[in-house]
Amino acid sequence: MVEFTLRRTRSRAKYPNRIREYRLRAGLSQKRLGELLGKGRCLVSLWERGRRLPSLPNVFRLAKTLGTLSEALYAALYSPKPGDDSADAKEE
Repeated sequence: MVEFTLRRTRSRAKYPNRIREYRLRAGLSQKRLGELLGKGRCLVSLWERGRRLPSLPNVFRLAKTLGTLSEALYAALYSPKPGDDSADAKEE
């Protein structure tokens, strides 16, 4: 069995946050997206600003609501930006 763990760090800015892009493409406001997910507008705003990351169940709900693949949304949220080697930098 493979276990996945997420480290909580302050520097989440290295993860490109595409929720806003997907939300705007779907023509939804933060308030409406929050209503559809059963969450508040403030939580959607925190996700979009990278202050909080959605849980895996919420990633699936977001993907379904926004009309995208959950794998694509997950990768957009949890993958380092291309060319960002600071996360994998090794001390010499």
